[in-house]
Amino acid sequence: MSKMGEKVAYLKGLAEGLGVSAENEKGKLMLAMIDALEAFADHCEETDEALRELQEYVDEIDSDVSDLEEAFLEEADDEDDEEEDEEDDDEDDSGLIEYECPHCGTVIFFDEEAFDMEQEHLCPNCNRKVFEEDEDDGE
Repeated sequence: MSKMGEKVAYLKGLAEGLGVSAENEKGKLMLAMIDALEAFADHCEETDEALRELQEYVDEIDSDVSDLEEAFLEEADDEDDEEEDEEDDDEDDSGLIEYECPHCGTVIFFDEEAFDMEQEHLCPNCNRKVFEEDEDDGE
């Protein structure tokens, strides 16, 4: 029983002890007021209990949402790590040779499998030979 219920019970006992009866108008009014207060106290107790249940339910939902957020963030981090690993793998296994043009500094990529040193390779930026032949090699 709540404090309000206790106070209403005290008033009811006090009214009985004082001999308040429904036979006169003032007695009727006092007893009706005590009955209204008793109904109000009962309703407040029910509301408090419902509020406690709702609070417990909200706490459970909050806990579940926190678990879901944590699981989702871990999954997102795992996916990010996998994407980074795939990007690293793509870079390592690209099969491309990276070379900087000695004339203009443009970075050029050549297919490793199709690359032939005997061919003339021109820079797409300055249209000059990327690999110059050394004159000393012929002598």
